[in-house]
Amino acid sequence: MKILGKFIKQPVEVQDYDVDFNEYLTGHSDTAATANVVADAGLTIMTSTLSGGVVKVFLSGGVDGVDYKVSATITTTGGRVKQGDFVVKVREF
Repeated sequence: MKILGKFIKQPVEVQDYDVDFNEYLTGHSDTAATANVVADAGLTIMTSTLSGGVVKVFLSGGVDGVDYKVSATITTTGGRVKQGDFVVKVREF
């Protein structure tokens, strides 16, 4: 999957981000069963939840000037595995 988006946060902020898999799931007549989120070292995953076809992840930390990749992966009730990636740019303003 292509990069879904690029977002900017400051190092001190805790921000939430959504990865919406609903279009993919609808196209396959499937539902999300589980989700896993990983982030590059230095960015902290506070929590992640799966609701319907949306993975919500709260992120904190990061070093000023560094870009971090975050990947959300779902497994469906039909056995499919789908990954969505986005980039968080940490910048001190």
